[in-house]
Amino acid sequence: MVIPANSIRGTTIVVARTMDEIVIGADSKVTDTYGTDLNRRACKIRQFGKLFIAFEGLELDRQTGFNVPEIASMALHLKPSASATEKVSILTGFLVSRLFNELRLLKKNAPETYYKKIQGGQIFLRIVVAGFERGRPLVFIRNFRAAELSPQTIGVSVLPDDCLDGCQGEVVTRFLGETDAIDGLPEETPGFWQQGLVNGVRRLIETEIAARSEYVGPPIDILRIDRNDAQWIQKKAECAGVQNRARPPRR
Repeated sequence: MVIPANSIRGTTIVVARTMDEIVIGADSKVTDTYGTDLNRRACKIRQFGKLFIAFEGLELDRQTGFNVPEIASMALHLKPSASATEKVSILTGFLVSRLFNELRLLKKNAPETYYKKIQGGQIFLRIVVAGFERGRPLVFIRNFRAAELSPQTIGVSVLPDDCLDGCQGEVVTRFLGETDAIDGLPEETPGFWQQGLVNGVRRLIETEIAARSEYVGPPIDILRIDRNDAQWIQKKAECAGVQNRARPPRR
């Protein structure tokens, strides 16, 4: 499924997956709702147990307390023994529930932002959840957009774009956020992935930064996940270290 890009700016996230590894890369620039550079940088890839999440769009509303990282932490830790699919389902439900109230308040308290970024079926929040489970690489994508059911009622529509067991292709990618400069680039460039997923993901984000530096900026954070563990290939100080499960000692 191809999800059309929306007008929210200020983030580029790239996910590349083979059967043996998943690589997630993200830029660091932070902009406001209208794309103004806030002269801050943020870590856009976070760990919750064995799963890693990245998101772009409506992440935080300090006036209402809506906070995607906090919601993700509650949802993904609610049932520690649940499967990855179950955890993503719980997270989706949590977000939809919180967004019903958030969108209503946003329309009431910040109508300019609502009409510019939310109304009209635009996707205003995207999340990617990735990890390995029983040796399988799993990439879940959830896209959220508003659905005005009546002048007083705003619903939330969720569009999945997952890469699970039936996902076809030696290297499968998902792009989130500002991606105009890189859409189709791997497919149009012979041998793009010959130097590995890490180099390919880095090249894609560097390309987007060069094209849209007003919205996307360095440094680039890159995380690699395989069947055994996860590791930062490169990260800034704002990104927390990876917590891998201790392996049993060799006998």
